[in-house]
Amino acid sequence: MKFTKLALAVAVASVAVAAQAQTANVTVYGGLRAALEVAKYAGPAGSARITSMENISSRWGMRGSESLGGGLNAIFQLESGFGIDNGAAGSLNGATQLFNREAWVGLQGGFGTLRLGYGLTPFDDVLGMAHHQGANSWENRNNGVGGGAGFAKRDLFTNYASANQCNSSAFDARYGNSISYATPNMSGVVVRTQYAFVGETSSNACKAWDTAITYRQGPLALGATYALHSNFTGLGSVVALHDQKAMRLFAGFDAKVVRFTGTYEAATYSPASGSLKYKYWDLGALAPIGAATAGVQYSQRDKGLAAGYNPLTQALTVNAATLANWNNGGGKHLAVTLDYPLSRRTMIRSYYAQLKNETGAKVTALSSGLWHSF
Repeated sequence: MKFTKLALAVAVASVAVAAQAQTANVTVYGGLRAALEVAKYAGPAGSARITSMENISSRWGMRGSESLGGGLNAIFQLESGFGIDNGAAGSLNGATQLFNREAWVGLQGGFGTLRLGYGLTPFDDVLGMAHHQGANSWENRNNGVGGGAGFAKRDLFTNYASANQCNSSAFDARYGNSISYATPNMSGVVVRTQYAFVGETSSNACKAWDTAITYRQGPLALGATYALHSNFTGLGSVVALHDQKAMRLFAGFDAKVVRFTGTYEAATYSPASGSLKYKYWDLGALAPIGAATAGVQYSQRDKGLAAGYNPLTQALTVNAATLANWNNGGGKHLAVTLDYPLSRRTMIRSYYAQLKNETGAKVTALSSGLWHSF
C-alpha cells in the first residue's frame, strides 16, 4: 500500500513538472572570473605595491518566463554576486544578501516590458555600452574616472536599495524599490525609464528617476540617458540633502576591422553651498588580432572628488575638504586590453591600466585572468 501511494505521488509530481515545462522556461547562468593583479599606488601619502587575486564580478543567477497566453509572458531574474577569490557571499549595503545584483519580476508583451523590484538602471544601460568586453577592476574606467564624481574605486558604483544608501555621488547604479518600463524594439530603438522610491521613509525620502534611449542597428550603436537623484546626501564632506543630475551620450561604430566608441557625460550636484559640476569623456577602439581581440580606451574627467593613496590602509581616501578640492579632482585613465578565447565560454583576459588625478595620486596595474561563463 505504501509503495502504491509513493508511486502515485511520483506520477502526479511528474505530470505536474511536465505540464509546468510546457508553459515555463527557467535558465541557470553565471560567470566565474578570477585574475592575478599587480597594482602600484603612489600619492601624497606615500606609495605601495600590492599583488592580489582579484574577483571580477563573479556571479550566478536564474532567469525565466511563463506564457500567460495572448503574447503575454511573466518574467523574472534573480542574480547573486560572490567572491571567486575567497568564496564569500555577495553583499548589499554592507550586509550579506542572497540576490545582491538583480531581483525583479515583471510582464512582457506587445506593449513592452514592465519590471518591479531591484536592478540595473537605464543610465547603466548606456554607460555599459562603452565597456570593452566587461568590467575588469582597474581596466574598467568605471572604477577610475567614469560613472561618478569619485576617483579610483571610491564612491562610484552604488546599490540604492535602502534609506541609508541615499548617500552616494554615483550614477552607475542599481535601484531598489523601483518600477521599470521599456518599450518594444522599434527598428533598433528602445526607450526605458525607471523610477525608484529608494528610501521609502518620511525622514529620508530620497527618490531616483532614470530614462534612456538606445539604438542598435547594423554597425551603429547610439545611446542617450538622463538621471535625477532627489534629496540625496553623500558628496564627500557634503552631507545635507541635495539634488544630483547627470546626462550621458554614447556612439559606437563597427567598421568591420575596428570598432570605435566614444562617450560624453556631464553631472551637476546642487548642495546649499552652490552648484558643483564635472564633465567626462572617453574614446576607445577594439580590433581582432587573429583569434584574440585587442582594445584601447582613454578617458578623462575635468573635476570631481580629489583623492590620495594611503599605503597604511591600502585604500584610496577622498580628501575631506571636498568643496575646496573639487577643481583638483579630475582624473585621466588609460587601458590596453587583450582577450584570447579558449572556447565559446572561456577566455584569458589581460590588461594594462594607468590612472592619475590632478592631486598627483596615481595607480598603475597589470592583470591577467581566466573568465568562464555557463
